[in-house]
Amino acid sequence: MSSPSRLLVLGCLVWGEMSAVLAAADAPSPEKVEYFEKQVRPLLVQHCQECHGARKQEAGLRLDNRRGFEKGAESGPVVIAGNIDGSRLIQVLNHSPNEVQMPPKSKLPAGQIAIIRKWVEMGTVWPDDAGGPGSPADAAKNHWAFQPVRRPLVPSPPSAGERARVRGPNGDNASPPDKTSSTKSINDNNAATAISPPHPNPLPPKAGGEGTGLRSPIDSFIVAALDAKGLALSSPADRYTFIRRATLDLWGIPPTFVDVREFDADQSPDAHERLLDRLLASPLYGQRWARHWLDVARYADTKGYVFTQEPRYPYSYTYRDYVVDAFNADKPFDQFVLEQLAADQLGMKANDEALAAMGFLTVGRRFLNNNHDIIDDRIDVVSRGVMGLTVTCARCHDHKFDPVPTADYYSLYGVFASSVEPDDLPIIGEPKEAAAFQAFQTELAKREQAVLEMEQQAHIQLMDELRDRAGDCLVAAARENNNWLKLPALFELKAEPRKSQVERWKKYVERTGTASHPVFAPWHQLAKVGNDEFPQAAAKLVERWKSAEGEAEADAAKLNPLVRKAIIEKPPQTIVDLARIYGTLFQQTASQWRDQLKQQADAKSLADPHAEQLRQVLYGEGSPAVVTLDEARGLFGRDVRDKITKVRREAEKLKISSPGAPPRAMVMRDGGVHNARILIRGNPGRSGNEVPRQFLEVVAGPERKPFAKGSGRLELAQAIIDPKNPLTPRVLVNRVWQHHFGTGLVPTPSDFGTRGLPPSHPELLDWLASEVTEIAPHWSIKRLHRAILMSSVYRQSSADNPAAKSVDSENRLLWKMPRQRLDFEAMRDALLAVSGQLDTSLGGRPFENQMDVKSHRRTIYGLVNRNDLPGVFRAFDFADTEATAAERPQTTVPQQALFALNAPFVQEQARQAAAFAREGSSDDSTRLSLLYRRVLSREPTSEERELALRYLYEALTTPTEKLTPWDRLAQVLLLTNEFLFVD
Repeated sequence: MSSPSRLLVLGCLVWGEMSAVLAAADAPSPEKVEYFEKQVRPLLVQHCQECHGARKQEAGLRLDNRRGFEKGAESGPVVIAGNIDGSRLIQVLNHSPNEVQMPPKSKLPAGQIAIIRKWVEMGTVWPDDAGGPGSPADAAKNHWAFQPVRRPLVPSPPSAGERARVRGPNGDNASPPDKTSSTKSINDNNAATAISPPHPNPLPPKAGGEGTGLRSPIDSFIVAALDAKGLALSSPADRYTFIRRATLDLWGIPPTFVDVREFDADQSPDAHERLLDRLLASPLYGQRWARHWLDVARYADTKGYVFTQEPRYPYSYTYRDYVVDAFNADKPFDQFVLEQLAADQLGMKANDEALAAMGFLTVGRRFLNNNHDIIDDRIDVVSRGVMGLTVTCARCHDHKFDPVPTADYYSLYGVFASSVEPDDLPIIGEPKEAAAFQAFQTELAKREQAVLEMEQQAHIQLMDELRDRAGDCLVAAARENNNWLKLPALFELKAEPRKSQVERWKKYVERTGTASHPVFAPWHQLAKVGNDEFPQAAAKLVERWKSAEGEAEADAAKLNPLVRKAIIEKPPQTIVDLARIYGTLFQQTASQWRDQLKQQADAKSLADPHAEQLRQVLYGEGSPAVVTLDEARGLFGRDVRDKITKVRREAEKLKISSPGAPPRAMVMRDGGVHNARILIRGNPGRSGNEVPRQFLEVVAGPERKPFAKGSGRLELAQAIIDPKNPLTPRVLVNRVWQHHFGTGLVPTPSDFGTRGLPPSHPELLDWLASEVTEIAPHWSIKRLHRAILMSSVYRQSSADNPAAKSVDSENRLLWKMPRQRLDFEAMRDALLAVSGQLDTSLGGRPFENQMDVKSHRRTIYGLVNRNDLPGVFRAFDFADTEATAAERPQTTVPQQALFALNAPFVQEQARQAAAFAREGSSDDSTRLSLLYRRVLSREPTSEERELALRYLYEALTTPTEKLTPWDRLAQVLLLTNEFLFVD
């Protein structure tokens, strides 16, 4: 085959090799376990276990433990995992015809049924049950993650004789040679290799320090574990592989051909170290590694569904830029955590850019503005993201597996419930263009004034409505009086007043005192009698007022004559009748006042002093019908709120789009500081005991003290980074290790609890944790990178080894360097880099479309829309933005290959790379070298050169495709595993 299709088919086959290196885990994912614990188990406890629990098992079904659930009912299994329609549980919950209907009293809300449906669809994951009461605390006593970090002794390396026993004659693990691999130097044009990536056996040791010896204590720990299994490290990768590996790891883009050539020629003993220093000093490093942390921080530029509000965060990008700058500056991780949780309490100046750190808490999903869920999300991102603990499993019940009681969850809940997001976010830094900033300020003031005027008008209309409905509020208040519980149904109102207003009227009337009040004296006098005695009591009062003696008493008591007259004209038969009399009087008074204002806008009072007395009840200080603008915002009807929101969104859009809009920090402040009450089973309507704001007992110990400084966020942050907390440094070093090797030393990076998997090298994990916290510069992530990347384990070859694989099939002991596919950001950035189009400028607002051929900025600066994540993001396993992401899934699906073959974005980068080669020379062989140097940072081998030139010759004589042969050849190189994988 010598047509363009030959190279395209080859490209597809090479892409298809990805599936060989991606292994699917049989065990349920931590996300599925968490979904069960946070979403499903609380529903089973609340609605099912009363009849299907330990005390009672109707139809033989138990739903309080895994064994009972799997056993099913007397009639058989109640669920078929993955089969929603075939699962009887779903039919029962749906109250299907000819089926038992559960719960029997009423059908579950649609949202709760949807949770069970999703659980069935996910495979009905139900983790093993805890061992019994107290078992989480018992397990914690000896669980590795909760033990103090102790700096272990570095193992002694095996002797030379022992190494010879476990290594082959060439210094590699004892195994047959890999016949598909080849030895290759950068300028070796005669080495036999294919377009697919080379799998080189290691070169002989060079003077540059590339022998097979151990280079760091890290290697000693790894080699000790390998030696116990009769294995050893693979030999070092060649220099081409190493610089490509390190550059893609730290920058997310490949090295240039010049970079590779210079490194290959550098024979100095510190060549590798100086290479790493150069990579870590570049701003490209921060742009790459910030993205890893943004996954943990569930970063997105939108809020999720929030009704009619503006869905975008105007200033989310300031948090992203803060993270980039923090990594570039090698900000100590403990300070990084402090700023993200409590920058507002660290004494910073008002416009300090570090205030943007608090976006860590505030850029999450907004859950239809449900504050309970927002706080739960913030607890989750702090506990799982920083400490690897699934604390939010304790929202509805004590954690089933870890020693985190519900009380501890609500201790943290109180911290975040005592923190608020201010409306006026602080400007950070200085506006770049004074004229643009002034224009923005002018237009923003105009739009905000439009919002204020609409709110003020709605505020006036609302208070008019509250005054007109004063009688309805009094009717509702009367019905709640213990003396009037037996009022007939005919007194129900057609439209119930707001409960908050009813409460305001009840308290107002109570404040008027006793039967001596000029307006409410009759109310107080008659409210004391019951329903049966009311008509007689009211008639007796009316008769008294009609007498000269009674009239004189009323005048002496200064009883309002208008109230007295209305009651005499239509004596009330019930307290509700009396309430309606007051309502009519108040409506008439309000109407009279509005008419007077139309004639005399500056009127201060009604001319009739008795009518003015009634008006003061509606308009005076302390009146239930007088509310502030802030109070009114919570009382506006849906139609009014929608209109105001529409106008407010125009102001929000200006903050997003205007070039003069200054950056602001999405901070939190302390406000309304209070302890939280436990919400029984997570139900906001069922409050339990109050709990103090304090840290987790499993970490702080039983002698912990409640937080005493405001909300407690600063004290929480300090407790998280306290040297006595063993979780934070372990989680940190494990995350860094994970991104260098594909899998962490702990394979469950956000679950260090008893349900998480144990570390493969526990001593190494603690040694790294102690290095970070005990050795200066403390908490330095760049220092951690250097330690890992200078080790022999990182510098070894990725070549396979059947003998080692038979002992350690998943390479958990790291007998070779794991190959990793580029993630979406690195893939897109690498495509732009080799086409010469990549814009590496720092910071700023997000650009809209990552797949637009005119978009050249690094992918980290692209808009992340959690409301509508682009399909290409999902196809390439982008992080889930709904919650903190421990790691990204790895899938191999047809959409990936189809994208690489057909996407205009990929084809455009191929055109640009090909154009660079064509313009560089008129000789095809030289052009081919330029293309390989551009895309793969090396020269083509003799076989590659021969194959490519033959294809170009044949394709140029029979052009049939939209892309030129050179474009298609460039695209094939962009599809190779050598380009898309890190060896």
